[in-house]
Amino acid sequence: MLIFISGGVRSGKSGISEQIAIRHIHPEGRLLYVACGSRTDAEMDERIFHHRERRANSGYTWSTIEQSVDIGDIPIESNDTVLIDCVTTLLAGEYFREDKAAFEAGVRITDGILNIHKRAKTVVVVSNELSYETPATDLTADYMKMLGMIHQKIVKESDLAVLVEHGIPVVKKGVVTCAVS
Repeated sequence: MLIFISGGVRSGKSGISEQIAIRHIHPEGRLLYVACGSRTDAEMDERIFHHRERRANSGYTWSTIEQSVDIGDIPIESNDTVLIDCVTTLLAGEYFREDKAAFEAGVRITDGILNIHKRAKTVVVVSNELSYETPATDLTADYMKMLGMIHQKIVKESDLAVLVEHGIPVVKKGVVTCAVS
């Protein structure tokens, strides 16, 4: 299963994506958190701490893999549930790396995620919605266009696509089953 979760900055998408990943754990599989961001400043350190703390308090064992490029190279087993957080920072890593062409970053990311999807039980992909912002530079506009292209390709292949707004998940594609009490 492939699940795409997007939303604005601080929309609650990471917490919701963790809950969705937990709902899809296979009893014989691992719960993997793929952190694509790099530590850049005190604010990022605080966000990393908050995310780690939330996972530690979830009642489940998460294995964390830090991978800011070459997402498809992650060792995956067939029963794994993989949460990739997030495409926005992964694109920054791929776009600005010196050993590969920037214009191919979107293809590398999309191919890598779809490669993981072929090997894992469930893949939850998290990304930011940036298309509502006006780009300040041509470089920013190119980055945003590439991110939009990645989103479209992943959503096309996904079973479920969710937009998180103000902590509320809005299903855009697929069906979410809820327990009725």
